Amino acid sequence: MASAVTPSARILIIDDDAGMCQALEDVLRLRGHAVQAVRRGKAGLERLQTNPVDAAIVDIRLPDISGLALLDAIKTASPDTEVIFITGHASLASALQAINGSAFAYLVKPFELEHFLATVDKALERRRLGRALRESEERYRLITENTTDAMFLFDLDGHVLFSNRRAEELTGRRREELRGRAIWSILSPPGPEPGDTTGLEVAGAFETPLLSTGGPVVWVEATFSRVVKDGRVVGHLAVARDITAQKRGEAELERQRDALMQAEKVAAMGALLAGVAHEINNPLAVIMAETELMQFETEDKALARRLDRVATAAERCARTVKGFLALARQRPPERQAVRLNHVVREALELLNYALRVDDVVVTLDLGHQLPVLWADPHQLHQVLVNLIANAHQAMRDAPLPRQLRLTTSFDPEAGRVSVAVADTGPGIPPAVQARIFDPFFTTRPPGQGTGLGLAICRAIVQAHDGSLLLQSQPGHGAVFRVDLPVVAPPAALSADGVEPVPRPAHRWAILVVDDEPEITDTLADMLSRDGHHVETAPNGAIALDKLSRRRYDLILSDIKMPELDGPGLYREIARRHPGLERRMVFLTGDVFSPVTQGFLQRTKVAFVTKPFAGEELQRILHQILGPSPSGG
Repeated sequence: MASAVTPSARILIIDDDAGMCQALEDVLRLRGHAVQAVRRGKAGLERLQTNPVDAAIVDIRLPDISGLALLDAIKTASPDTEVIFITGHASLASALQAINGSAFAYLVKPFELEHFLATVDKALERRRLGRALRESEERYRLITENTTDAMFLFDLDGHVLFSNRRAEELTGRRREELRGRAIWSILSPPGPEPGDTTGLEVAGAFETPLLSTGGPVVWVEATFSRVVKDGRVVGHLAVARDITAQKRGEAELERQRDALMQAEKVAAMGALLAGVAHEINNPLAVIMAETELMQFETEDKALARRLDRVATAAERCARTVKGFLALARQRPPERQAVRLNHVVREALELLNYALRVDDVVVTLDLGHQLPVLWADPHQLHQVLVNLIANAHQAMRDAPLPRQLRLTTSFDPEAGRVSVAVADTGPGIPPAVQARIFDPFFTTRPPGQGTGLGLAICRAIVQAHDGSLLLQSQPGHGAVFRVDLPVVAPPAALSADGVEPVPRPAHRWAILVVDDEPEITDTLADMLSRDGHHVETAPNGAIALDKLSRRRYDLILSDIKMPELDGPGLYREIARRHPGLERRMVFLTGDVFSPVTQGFLQRTKVAFVTKPFAGEELQRILHQILGPSPSGG
C-alpha cells in the first residue's frame, strides 16, 4: 500500500453495503484520516451539516436518495467538500451527470485499492489548494488596499478638478490633460447616466476599465464619495485602485480550473468506457463477423444490400466507441495508406442528401496529386463528417444562398496536407471560439448536443500529429482547417496501400478460446470457410485439457474469461508447451484497460481488437503461421 501523501483529513463514507463501508473505513484510517460511515444518504447529509468533512465517498445508488440528488444537497450544504462516487453499475449517462454535477471522480467497482487511494489523495489535495488560494486572494486584497491609489476630485457637473500622480500613471495622461475632462470619460460607474452625480456615493465599489488610456486595458476598482464643506456637497471624490494583475490572475485561474475540470471529465469518461468496452465490442464483433459471412454466402442482391446497411451501422457503432477512446487518449490511430480526397468524397456522400434538402450548395475544390497519407481512414472520416454536419447545422437558419466549400491542398515545403470546411453561416463569436474545442462545451439547446464532437475531432487530429484550427468572424461564416503531416507508408504496402493477404494454402488446426458461445461459433464459421480445422473451448482450463490431447497450429483466445483467463492460459502454455505461446493471438475488447495493456506490452503477444474484419484476422494468421504449417 502506498504511503500517505496528504495530511489527516475528515472523510464521510455513504454506502448501503456494510462490507464496502467497513473496508473503505479501515484502509482510510490506516492512512491517518478521521473516518465516519453511514448507510443512508439522508443520514450522511445530516452528519455533514453538523460536522463538515473534507471529502465524501458516496455510492451513486442509495436506497433512500439518488447519489446525484445527494451530490446537489452536499454541494449546497458544504460547497468545499469533494465528492467521489463509487458504483457497481457503470453507466456513461450517470458518469457524465456526476462529473457535470461537480463530483471529483467516478469509480466503478471493483476498483484497485491503489487507484482508490490515489483518487482520494487528489481530491484532498484539490480542496487544500482551493483553501490556500482563497487565503492568498485575501492577502492580495489587504496588500492592494494599502498601495497608492489613483484619485480624482470632480465638481457637481462631473468635471475633474484634481488628479494625483497615480492617476497620471494609470490613465497615461498628464494632469493638465485630465483637468476639465468629464469623469464619465475616465470611470464608468454602474447605474447613473453621464452627468448625473445623484447617489454616486452609495454605488459602492465597482470594477471598470479606465476609459481614457491609450495603451493596454487597465482595470480598476473604484469608489465614489461626497465632498462636504460647511454642511453642503461641493463635489465628489473617486478613488481607483489598479486591479489589472488581479483580473488577469482571475482569468488565468478560471482557465486553469476549466482545464482541470475538463481533464477530469475526460479521464472519468475514458475510465468508464474502458470498463464497458468489452461488453460493447463483443456483440459488435458477432454482428460484424456474421454479416460478413452472410455477405460472402448470399447471392440475393436485395439481401446483400440490406446486409451492407447492417455492416455500415455496426461499423458506425464501432467508430463511435473508438472516437470516445481517442478523446480519452486511450486509442492510437490504426494507420494505413489513405487518399484524403477519397475520404472527403465519402464523408460528403454520407451527408449529401441532408445538405441538398436544406438547399446547401456544395463546392469541391480538391487538390491534384495529393501525397498518400499514413493515417486512420475511419478516424479522418469521422472528423470530416462531424465538421460537415456542424457547418450544415450552422447554415440551417441562414438566408440563401447557403454554401459549403471543401478544399484540399498540399504544401510541399511544410510537408503537410490540408482540408478546409467553409460555410456561409452566421459565424462564431470570439467568446465561443475560445472554448469551441473544449470537451462538453456546446451552444446547442439541452438535449441537442453533447459538446464532444469538436473535442473528439481535435483529439483525433492531434493523435495524427496534426492541427485543427478555426477562422471565423461574426456574420462571415466559419472555416475549420485540418493540417496533417505527410508520413510515408511502409514500403511493404501494395500500390493500393493495403498489405496483400494471400488465401491460405494449408489447412491449419486452430483452437478458439472464448467464454461467449456467439464469438466462438462465429470465429469457427469464419475460419472453416477458409478450410481450417477449428475447435473451441469456453475457458483456459478446458483449452489446456484439449492441448494435452493434440497439437494446434494456432490459438485464438479472449483475455477475460472465467476459471482461467487469457494471461493465465498464456503462462501455462509457455510452461507446458514451450514455443507454442508464440503462436497465440488474443482477441479482446478490453485492450484499453491498464492491466490488459501491461500484459500485451510485456509479452509482445499478437492481438486483434474486437470488433474486427475477416481480412484483418487472415492477415495476422498469415503473419504468425507463415507459408507452411508447424504441426498437425
